[in-house]
Amino acid sequence: MVAGCFESSECFAHFREHFLIRNTLMPSVGSITPVILAAGDSVRMGFPKALLPMESDCFLTWILKASQNAGLGHPTVVLGKTAEDILPHIREWKINILINREPERGQLSSLQLALSSMSAESVAAMIWPVDQPLVPVNLIDNLVRRFLDSNALIAYPVYGERRGHPAIFHRDLFGEFMEAPLEEGPKQIILRHQADTVTLPTDEPGTVYDFDTPSDYEAAFGKKLDSVIAEKQTS
Repeated sequence: MVAGCFESSECFAHFREHFLIRNTLMPSVGSITPVILAAGDSVRMGFPKALLPMESDCFLTWILKASQNAGLGHPTVVLGKTAEDILPHIREWKINILINREPERGQLSSLQLALSSMSAESVAAMIWPVDQPLVPVNLIDNLVRRFLDSNALIAYPVYGERRGHPAIFHRDLFGEFMEAPLEEGPKQIILRHQADTVTLPTDEPGTVYDFDTPSDYEAAFGKKLDSVIAEKQTS
C-alpha cells in the first residue's frame, strides 16, 4: 500500500483513536513491526541508499529479507523523494509503503508517519535505518528475545559504548514519539526511559556502521561504488 504525505491532524486523530489505550496483547515476535526508514535524499552518496548493491540484493531488500527470516511482523517502509526509483524494486513485497513528501523535516517525521499507520496488532516497532544493513539475523533474534523476555519498553544493541540499530520501542511510547518536536528526535525519549531499557552488548560493528558516502561503501565492501553499480546495470 502506498500512502500520501504526513498530515499531522489526520495522523494525530488516528493515533488517539487507536493507540492511546494501553496495549493488552501478549507480545510475540510477529507483533513487532519492522519500520525501515528510507526517506533520505542520499545527497552525499549520490545514489539512493535503499538501492545500494549488496550481493544479489540492494540494502532495502536485504533488510526486508532479514526481517522476514527473523519472523517479524508486516514491514513498513518509509520512502521520500526517490520513491519512484525505489518502488520497482519492492513491488513484489507485501509491505506497507509510505511516502514522506517532506523528508527534509528529519527522520522523526518519517517515524511519526510510520507509527500513525500501525495497526492495533503491532505491540512494538523495530526502527531500522536503511543505511545500516550490516546486521545479522541472529542478532535480530537475540535482540527480540531480550525485549520480549524483559517486558522492557526499549531494546537496542550496544557496540562498545555506542548505541546501535535497529532499536525496538514498545507501543506505549508511540504517543511520546508523535508529540516529540521534530528537531529533538528520539534521544530524549530514550533518556527518559533508561530504567525501562534493555541492551544487547555485541561485537557486530554493523550495528553502528552507516553508509553516508561512496568511500563508506568502498571501506565496507572493498569495491568502488561506481564500478559495482555499472556492473549491476550491465548484468
